[in-house]
Amino acid sequence: MTRSDPDGSIDPTDPDRYRHWVEDTVRYSDTDASGHVNNVAYAAYIESGRVTFARNSGIDRTAGEGWILGRLSIDYRAEAFFPGRVRVGSRVLRVGGKSMTLASAVFMDDRCLATAESVLVFRRSGASCPIPDRIRTYLESQASA
Repeated sequence: MTRSDPDGSIDPTDPDRYRHWVEDTVRYSDTDASGHVNNVAYAAYIESGRVTFARNSGIDRTAGEGWILGRLSIDYRAEAFFPGRVRVGSRVLRVGGKSMTLASAVFMDDRCLATAESVLVFRRSGASCPIPDRIRTYLESQASA
């Protein structure tokens, strides 16, 4: 298993720790009755970053390859309000035999709003299987970056 943060020393709120970025819009429908961005919206922002990263990892969709979310853990760190834009950073934390763990963070301006860890399981034709070498090589290069 490759792990880019063996001792947990990477500050997940530091934007310099993320290499892959996507932007998203804070929609009015993302807010709740209190007027702040609802926790479900943070999960959707993190999904945007995770899906973009996973789709660019070298999977062959014509061969039935893909990633499925096995676990998502979110730490909410600050409130956000409509309107606005958020940036979502992603990085590989660990690469296992059949899965990888991504770290993600949601930022508005310079404020970290939420951090997350997602475990993605590699699958082919609907069943989990070992990560192919061509994808593992890419993921490991991202974990060490």
